[in-house]
Amino acid sequence: DVSNKLDEQKEECISQLKENEMLRTKLQQLNYQHALSEQQYEQKLKQKSLELQIADLKTKQHEEKSLQEQSQMKLYAEQVSQLLATEKNLRLQLTADGEKFQQFQDALLKSNEVFETFKQEIEKMAKSIKELKKENLFLKSKCEKTDVTLIELVDERERLKKQLEKTKNQKEKLESLCRSLQAERKQNSTGSNNSDSVPS
Repeated sequence: DVSNKLDEQKEECISQLKENEMLRTKLQQLNYQHALSEQQYEQKLKQKSLELQIADLKTKQHEEKSLQEQSQMKLYAEQVSQLLATEKNLRLQLTADGEKFQQFQDALLKSNEVFETFKQEIEKMAKSIKELKKENLFLKSKCEKTDVTLIELVDERERLKKQLEKTKNQKEKLESLCRSLQAERKQNSTGSNNSDSVPS
């Protein structure tokens, strides 16, 4: 009877040892899985942090570019204003030259003695008017090109605003996703701690 009881106790001890070994193995596996999960969460958080930094950098670049475009637009506007003022002065000068030309014609009818002198003045004035007309056409062409450039700059500014808004929305989504991941990680960490406390 004693021998049988000893054999039974021995078998029971061996069974308990096997069960303890199996539980120890499961615990190690759970610890490994938990560490692996922690590592994966850390990698995801690092990745999201890098994505947020990239988004911030792009946003700053777009803002700087937008400021540069606004400064350039202001400069173009000033140049256009100067060109318009120059054109106005040229028109006034052309009107004055036309009046002088008429005066020269009237003076030619009155006197034959100064005909040659007036003729030379008329030729000079005609040359001057021709040059002024060429300059006026050049200024008009330059003004039109400046208007086109301003329209293009306005369109580019609107496009950059939309792109900046889109980038801000992406940033907010990434931040929301990062907060969700952190909350999920905290929840999983709390669940893991509760499950670890049960076997002990």
